[in-house]
Amino acid sequence: MVSERKHVLTLLGTAIVWAASFIFVKISLGEIGPFNLALYRFLIAAPVLYAILKLSGKIVPVSRRDLPGLVFLALTGVTLLYAVQFLALVYTTATNSSILINTSAIFVSVLSFTVGEKLTGRKFVALILAFSGVVLTASKGNLDFLHAETLKGDLLMIFDGFLWALYTIAGKRLLERYNPETLTVYAFAIGAVLLLPFAHAEGLANPTTFSTMTWISIMFLAIFCSVFGYVAWYSALSAMEATKVAVFVYLIPLFTAVMAYFTLGEDIGLFTVLGGILIVVGVYLVERS
Repeated sequence: MVSERKHVLTLLGTAIVWAASFIFVKISLGEIGPFNLALYRFLIAAPVLYAILKLSGKIVPVSRRDLPGLVFLALTGVTLLYAVQFLALVYTTATNSSILINTSAIFVSVLSFTVGEKLTGRKFVALILAFSGVVLTASKGNLDFLHAETLKGDLLMIFDGFLWALYTIAGKRLLERYNPETLTVYAFAIGAVLLLPFAHAEGLANPTTFSTMTWISIMFLAIFCSVFGYVAWYSALSAMEATKVAVFVYLIPLFTAVMAYFTLGEDIGLFTVLGGILIVVGVYLVERS
């Protein structure tokens, strides 16, 4: 019981850290481009996580035949995922982003037939609820939502959910042969390399010119969100039921909305709240189905 209580507190801290990531990204985008921000995050996170896992003996050798699969994981779960996510935050709010990223569960459910899972009636109803929440969040209740100020960023964030779904489905196949620690650290490393062309096209930033606040943001994203968050998440999964651990993800939009209100001055409108509730409820029902 004491051990589980400890993990609950750690998971609560992880949810707060991941919620704050949207705030730090939004702040640092005022100085550094989204692709450069993603690159520097993983150039730091990859070697730090590798060192931690290497010392703990959790990394296993990878077969050459699985390299294409690892590249696909890196592309969908790191390179494109964060390039698109950070680009989305240029055009939409931190609150919207933290809500809409949960659409990944919708896409996972739809794509799960590729790994032999069935779309049940309960899942279908849950998907409708979640989709309704997406519409409310993106449109703010405005029928002329195609001209909504945040629409471009909202659509990018929904696409980001699709990328995470691809990463999740592809990862299921490789998890039959490797532990999640190995897959994640290789995805981090390969993903960082694949981010180089994006950052170069954007204009490779000189890290010596970054402000203190930008460096704080990068270190927070790399160490706390990528390394600490990952280690804490899997540590909790090893000691608690997966459904109990997953519940903490639903706290992230709430924490982000509160933080964004006080730090960025973002308004929390009625339709954003209603949309967020529908998405969270829909995602919860999908995962419990």
